[in-house]
Amino acid sequence: MKGIITHIQRYSIHDGPGIRTVVFFKGCPLTCLWCCNPETQSFKPELEFIKSLCQHCGQCVKICPENAVNTDLFCPESEKIDRQKCTVCSKCVSVCPSTALKIIGEEMDTEAVLAVIKKDGAFYRRSGGGITLSGGEPLSQPKFAQHLLKKCHDLNIHTAVETCGLASQNVFEQVLLFTGLFLFDIKHLDPQNHQRLTGVSNELILSNLRWLHEKSAHVILRLPLVPGLNMDTENLHSLAELVDELGIEEVNLIPFHQMGKDKYSHLGKNYQLSGQIDLRLDEEGKKNLLSAQEFLKSEKVNVTIGG
Repeated sequence: MKGIITHIQRYSIHDGPGIRTVVFFKGCPLTCLWCCNPETQSFKPELEFIKSLCQHCGQCVKICPENAVNTDLFCPESEKIDRQKCTVCSKCVSVCPSTALKIIGEEMDTEAVLAVIKKDGAFYRRSGGGITLSGGEPLSQPKFAQHLLKKCHDLNIHTAVETCGLASQNVFEQVLLFTGLFLFDIKHLDPQNHQRLTGVSNELILSNLRWLHEKSAHVILRLPLVPGLNMDTENLHSLAELVDELGIEEVNLIPFHQMGKDKYSHLGKNYQLSGQIDLRLDEEGKKNLLSAQEFLKSEKVNVTIGG
């Protein structure tokens, strides 16, 4: 069984309890404006160019069979690769002396991923940790996700899935037995705003959340907080109502940050929120973040910042 992976992060203390290994799947059905992992949006491998590493040697220009590399060795980062011409053949990567060019997205089989996961088995046992499938959207590669979860479940390794919730109910049925925890992202409670901010409606997402509740799955809700987009009192109140309806025991607020900003230009993509404040670093942003937490607490929600 094979899947497309962008990265495997060992010794993570986020995305679930204890010390974890996080496996980032490539591909996502949502296009959230604030996405900090744009390299996981496409389901296909992509070519990344980091200008700060470039030695301007021109080897990539000479070897590209599609003439997809800009002949101007000092062009802006986002203009380095003609993405319409590029076939991601990796020939330019093979001759780059400085790793300025890199292919994002690697096909891996279950055993190769498991080999990485098993290295930290002692840490899982001592800390109550395990693995977390993230992305992207891991349930967009359902058979690979299910196979990997089952393998870990059979090895008594705790499993978690970080999901946007957009998959068929059948997919959730396939992974439910082997998933100890669902980290379920709620982007916005209003269907129209959800469509505007992520490119899709939240109808199926909320339906799947209610189905998981009916099946007594362990679910932690996660709300990425983005100033001006979903931090308003109306949306927070709607979240509190949903939590009360389903008896959700824990909500994590994920503060908007700019850690993924540079990734967009590396991939030749446009980033619309470059001027937005970082809630973790901006003083006014910190106050707004705490205000959102206090509001939810006043609505009887067990809420923490981060998770």
